[in-house]
Amino acid sequence: MNIELFKLIAFFAIFIAGMTGGLVSKWLSSSSKSKTIFSLGNVFAGGVFLGAGFIHMLPDAQSGFAAITKGADYPWFALVCCAGFLFILMLERVLLPHQHEAAPKATSEKKILYPLILMFILSIHSIIAGIALGIEERITQAIVILFAVLAHKGTAAFALGISMLRSKMERRKFFTFIAFFSFMTPLGLFLGYLFSIWLSGSAEQIFEAVFDALAAGTFIYIAIFDILNEEFTSKRKNLLKFALVLAGLGIMALVAVWT
Repeated sequence: MNIELFKLIAFFAIFIAGMTGGLVSKWLSSSSKSKTIFSLGNVFAGGVFLGAGFIHMLPDAQSGFAAITKGADYPWFALVCCAGFLFILMLERVLLPHQHEAAPKATSEKKILYPLILMFILSIHSIIAGIALGIEERITQAIVILFAVLAHKGTAAFALGISMLRSKMERRKFFTFIAFFSFMTPLGLFLGYLFSIWLSGSAEQIFEAVFDALAAGTFIYIAIFDILNEEFTSKRKNLLKFALVLAGLGIMALVAVWT
């Protein structure tokens, strides 16, 4: 399979994963079992994101910057990775602090605002991850990024759907916003693909290295703050959750043998 066909399949697969997660939140919002299943799936995705960031994308960025700088002894890849991490940290915790669950005494306007802020933040994550996938020219690495994105996209859409349902959002807006969020990663993928066509030579190398490092920082942030920090706040099934984190990380470590 050539890389262009793979990216086309990934485009639709990611959109379907997002829509499925959002719709499941609508259909099963009253079931406590669905929350447990998605929580366990989410921690597995956390391990995948952690492994994809540290084991795959960061070393790729290091190699890219080494080629660009002719081996200059400065860790540009780490600096840009930190920039990606801090950008999302600033967005989530400084500029747009949000809550996944509105306080009991919150006004109806605030209850509606929370899921919209959450959607915006998740969309930024999604676009960056999509661009990293779109610019990737090696199908093995593209598979790694796609696996990480698919592992998290459905659970992120599920969390967003639950947040919107708790805010009593009307049905039409619910489906519109879920579709909008589901399209963000494919949009990033398409933009990354266009950039890979338009750019060539050293410009393409720089762009790919920078976005590998930015995406690594974003993936690491998502794993630590958005998934593991949130999921391990509850003391339920923490041993099983930890095992699933190890499983996700272990798969990424195993895949690195062949990439």
